[in-house]
This record gives sequence, structure tokens and C-alpha cells, in this order.
Amino acid sequence: MEQPTGTPTTPAGVFAAANVLVSDLDETMWVAKTSEELVEAVVVAERLRAHLAALEAAVVAEVHARGVAKQELAWGSTAEWFTHLAGTHRGTGHQTIRHADTLVNERSATHAAMVAGRVSPEQAAVIVDAVDRLPTDPGVRADGEAFLLDAATRLNATDLAKAARHLVEVADPDAAERKTEKELDRQDRAAHHHRYLSIADDGAGGIRLRGRGTVEDAAAIKAALLPLTKPAQALDPRDPDGDQLTDPRDHGARLWDALVETCRHALTTDLPPDCHGARPRIAVTTSLEALRQKIDWATLGTDLPMSDDGLELTPAVVRRMACDADLIPIVLGTHGEVLDVGRTSRLVTPAIWRALVCRDRHCAFPGCTRPPVMGHAHHIVHWADNGVTSLDNLVLLCGHHHRTIHHTPWQVRLNPTDGRPEFLPPERPGAPPPTWIRSRSRRE
Repeated sequence: MEQPTGTPTTPAGVFAAANVLVSDLDETMWVAKTSEELVEAVVVAERLRAHLAALEAAVVAEVHARGVAKQELAWGSTAEWFTHLAGTHRGTGHQTIRHADTLVNERSATHAAMVAGRVSPEQAAVIVDAVDRLPTDPGVRADGEAFLLDAATRLNATDLAKAARHLVEVADPDAAERKTEKELDRQDRAAHHHRYLSIADDGAGGIRLRGRGTVEDAAAIKAALLPLTKPAQALDPRDPDGDQLTDPRDHGARLWDALVETCRHALTTDLPPDCHGARPRIAVTTSLEALRQKIDWATLGTDLPMSDDGLELTPAVVRRMACDADLIPIVLGTHGEVLDVGRTSRLVTPAIWRALVCRDRHCAFPGCTRPPVMGHAHHIVHWADNGVTSLDNLVLLCGHHHRTIHHTPWQVRLNPTDGRPEFLPPERPGAPPPTWIRSRSRRE
């Protein structure tokens, strides 16, 4: 690749020169690189992507401010020009222009974080939209932006959006309650009205399923299927000693097999299979006030009512589902304490399992959010080492991270102050000594 000569004299020239330098990697044999080199390349590439997005935002904001697209290029709007130039969706183009103007003129801290590569473009979009929904007081918005920027160091854009929603709810709970309840109820009604399921020939000797339904429907379907997606035990050919067991099916294949098995099961018996010592049911974690029809979503650290497969439900849906005998509401007090889950026993009983799900909500391993129906109750002190089966000796882990704790130097404990799980990473050569963590930095 020909290298640029001289010093570029225009912004476009700098971008072009950078593109030439990056092009030197086009023929790289990545298979010959070490794992460390591959990971570091992705980390730096993401940092560069954020920096480029920040620079583009500054340029686009200036193009918009001058009216270049309309006055000089004869486009109907800057958004139409950018959508055409970038080849993106119309909605994305409009959002890019709006976010660019806000980033440059109002959310300078977020823009600076993008320049430094600490915040991705997707996270920046979440922050801009969330701060825009906060009360207009400059101090409140500055504090909200700082909170989300700090959270962005640990959360991906999806989880950051959840934190942003909580921030908006806490800052303006009444408005957030009304808007969110109304919107989710509207979506629920629309999904129910347009529900369908089709089974069609795919033209290749098989079939294709397509369908649509409500979140409530999804909670019931997942509650029935996910317990049956546990990987089957099969010898791993890469393990000559036969110590490790694996399943060649991916999650999608296991989910399909679970659907078929459930249908066959329904044809032969009216009893569903066992899961964690009890029939599969829909468990919903919510507050006592919400169950009493007093909406209380704005408590810090509390999500919308949530089923044990990770689906968020509106209080209206929960109250409707509560009429069903197969719903187990796990009711929390005002401080999130478990009010009643039953007695403990030697084995992980349904009561202990529900308490564990209520406390950990999903796989507790830093950075993992796999839902409880894909999880295991891990004994911190193993039963064979006289560890007891009680909530203060258990942690909820998905299958992958359960194996990680058993077969790698990672350690887990319950924090002695608040009783919540935290993890100790293994030591890394040249790195500072590890400390107990609950979340992982996005750029390790």
C-alpha cells in the first residue's frame, strides 16, 4: 500500500492519510497473531471507531449549522444529505444529525469521552437521549450525564439504556411512570392484537416457524422451553481424558429440540417436566406496592417487574398474570428484602432457588446477564467440603461461568457487608494484583 507523502493540509486529507495507514492491515494473516494481539487490536479499533464518530459528529454539526446541505447542495435537509451519503436508514440519518448537534453544543463531556475512546457511539446515543428526558435544570442534566458516563465504563449500550431509564425515573418519577406505563400498555395491546404463528415449508425439505406475540406470551413460552435447553452430556473429542463434557448443539438448536420435546410431552401427559425441583412456572420479581397496584418503578436499583427469564413486564401485566395459579410472585419489601420464600433445607429447594434468583436476578459473574432459567446454584464452599445449602453459601451462575469458577483460578465470595456476590480475577503477568469485583471494565 502506498504511504502518504508530506503533511495533509485539510481535514479530509488527514482522514485519507489515516485510511491509507489502516489499509496496511488489509492483508494481515490474523491466524498468525497471538490471542493478546487479537484482543488488543479489537480494543484499539473500537477506540478509533469512537474517535472517528466524535470527529464526524463535529463536522456534521457544523455542516448543519451552516445549512450547507440545503443552501449549497440543494438537499431538502442535512439529514437527507447525510442519509444518502452514508447509505444508512432515514431514521438513523435524522438521529445522527440531532445527536451531532447536541453532542457538540450541549453534551461536551460525552463528546470528549468519545474522542478519548471511552464511550462508544451507541453509548453516546443512549446518554444524549436520556439526558434530554431529564428536567431542564443544567445542574441536574450535568449530574445525570456524569452518572451515565461513569456507568458506561462498565455497561454495554443495552444495559446502559436500563440505567438511563432508572435515572430518568428517579429524576422525574411521576412523568416517567405515566409515560412508560402508557407506552408499554400500548405495545402490549398491539402485540396481542397482531399475534400469530405460522408453520411454512421452507422449500428445502424442512419448515420455518414465524410468529409474534406479547411479552406475557414470551414469558410463558420461555418458562416452558428454557429448562429443557440444558446441554446434553457428550464426550468432547478434544479432551482425551474424557473429563469434560460438551454438547455439539448451539443454543438455537437446543431451543428447537426443547419445543419439539414439549409438544411431544403434551401429547402423552398433562404434567410438565421438572425444573429446579418444581413444575416450570413463571416467576416474577416485583415490589409489594406494585402488586397492590401502586406503581413503584423509580426506586434506585430496581427494574421493572421481571420474569425469571429476564423479560420486563408492566405491573398491569403482572396483575393479570397473578390470576394464574402458575405464577409465583416473589414479593420484596421497601428495601428489596425477601419477605417470604419458604424454609431452607439440605438440598436447593424451590424456596431457596427463588430466594437466590431474587437476590442475584441473573448470572452474577461480572458482565454476564444470562437469565436464571439458564443458571445453576453454585456452592461457594462445596457441599463435599461441609458447605451448607443456604442462601449465604450460594451464587447464581450460568453453565459457562459455573465451569469457569470450578476449572479456572477465578474465585467467588459474598461481600461481608451487603451479602452480594463478588469475584476475584486470576493474576495476570505484568498487571496490578487483582481485587474483588462485581462488574468488568469494558476495556480490560
